[in-house]
Amino acid sequence: MFKEQVIDRIASEFGSPSRETEKVIAWDFGRSHGVVVQKDQPNKDDFAFVWLPYPPGSEPIPEIALEYTAETGRHSNTYPSPGLERGKPALKLIIASSEELDDLIVYVKAFKSFKPLPKFKASRTPESHLGPLAEKSLIRVDTAAMPKPMPIKPRREAIPRAVQREVWQRDGGKCVECSSNAKLCFDHIVPFSKGGSNTVRNIQLLCERCNLSKGNRL
Repeated sequence: MFKEQVIDRIASEFGSPSRETEKVIAWDFGRSHGVVVQKDQPNKDDFAFVWLPYPPGSEPIPEIALEYTAETGRHSNTYPSPGLERGKPALKLIIASSEELDDLIVYVKAFKSFKPLPKFKASRTPESHLGPLAEKSLIRVDTAAMPKPMPIKPRREAIPRAVQREVWQRDGGKCVECSSNAKLCFDHIVPFSKGGSNTVRNIQLLCERCNLSKGNRL
């Protein structure tokens, strides 16, 4: 599994993990920086979710990162790690190739040493997010099966169909929280009312139950 390759590589570069649970494995670097790899997600074998603290100032954001400005959508097991505490912004990187894994190590080393962060480009096309096994594991997008956008509220722009297709492809046509494929909707990670945008980084697939549960937490 590629997820295990990511964990083994980080361990070989930075030593034994500082913390391991059933859902995550984490490395802590001082008081301000930690790296967390999810063990419980994703369900696919060909990529991994890696959480990092949000970079300071105008430092570059990796192209393969989803941005979380606060707690909404965060994995709660990331909170104990330095720089990823509750309420702080974070990045969730979708690592899907050996090249991206190499870039991740370089990026983490720079972050850890307080050096300028390198640009971190995706090694795959934006449409796939599936890495080197894309041709074999590509999920064909059936637009008829995709959920219809919610009615447009005043002063709210519709999510572009191209963004919907890419999010559907990236999330595998399933809820990112529970993997259900029933009653799906396009959810803003940072709510539109709080300045969230209609970008791929800020949209995720949630089932109706998880979406309502998230709303209750807000």
